[in-house]
Amino acid sequence: MSSSEQTLLEEAIEWMAQIQSGSFDEHQQQALEQWRNQSPEHARVFDRLLAGLASVQASPWRGRHSEPLLRAIEEPFSRRRFIGNSLALSGVLLGAGLFARWMQAGMGLPGELVTATGERRRWQLDDGSHLELNARSRVVPKFDDRYRGLQLRRGTLLVEVAEQNLPLEIATAHGAVHSQAGQVQVGEEGDGIRLLTLRGEALLHLPGGARIAVPGAHSLLFDGQGVKQRETLQPGEGSWASGWLEVHDKPLGWVIEAFRPYLPGIVVIDEATARVRVNGLFPLDNMNVSLDMLSRSLPVEVVRHSDYWVRIKTVTG
Repeated sequence: MSSSEQTLLEEAIEWMAQIQSGSFDEHQQQALEQWRNQSPEHARVFDRLLAGLASVQASPWRGRHSEPLLRAIEEPFSRRRFIGNSLALSGVLLGAGLFARWMQAGMGLPGELVTATGERRRWQLDDGSHLELNARSRVVPKFDDRYRGLQLRRGTLLVEVAEQNLPLEIATAHGAVHSQAGQVQVGEEGDGIRLLTLRGEALLHLPGGARIAVPGAHSLLFDGQGVKQRETLQPGEGSWASGWLEVHDKPLGWVIEAFRPYLPGIVVIDEATARVRVNGLFPLDNMNVSLDMLSRSLPVEVVRHSDYWVRIKTVTG
């Protein structure tokens, strides 16, 4: 790789890190577009890098501000090693590209049940329970004569719990949900976990030792510090399992978070646009239609820079 090619690639990586940092604003967007328009090679390198990183953004790296990229920017030696070992102008990101195909194919680690981008799957578990995973979810089932459980590693699960004397435990990063029978949904929401008791009750075990009884038809948001929100079940909650997202007066930011597991790349939305209120029924298996519905029904514009980069902004003027 020539010095000019390496410089161009490093600049593209810096832009990628800024996009994924969570603080990409209008001025940075304009500056990026100016950079991409400097030459066809600028645009080609950035778009190929973006395509190679699309599934990595959907991986467990997401939400950590792209640490490998940021380290590559901040530490010269790390940057040279990152580029030398992982990148080539002809094939973007070698290591991440292989990881991307692995993630997109819904492949998991040994013992994991996994869904890829845009995929929902259903399994019958060893105890007779039925498990359904939303897109980009990862769960480890653990069953023996004295224990039945699921470990949620990522995403959202819906389980129809077969009634037994032994409760089913759903372990998460912020606590464990126990259900004797019924239907519960457990999934990531922001920095916390959302529990829905769609049918039957559940018992929430928090890390500090608290035990919280959750009756049927309730919604609970919790994290490592405790319960953040508690209310009765709202219309449309859990609708993803039928392939639709039913939205009743939710902020657009919440809707986009629900769309992300069904989109192969990066979605950028600013804070003001994220606060726009939304009502509607959106098909999860056709994101082009769902994004078009947003632009037609709301004062927002959906800008598709590529198949892997979508920006949503408020319409002005």
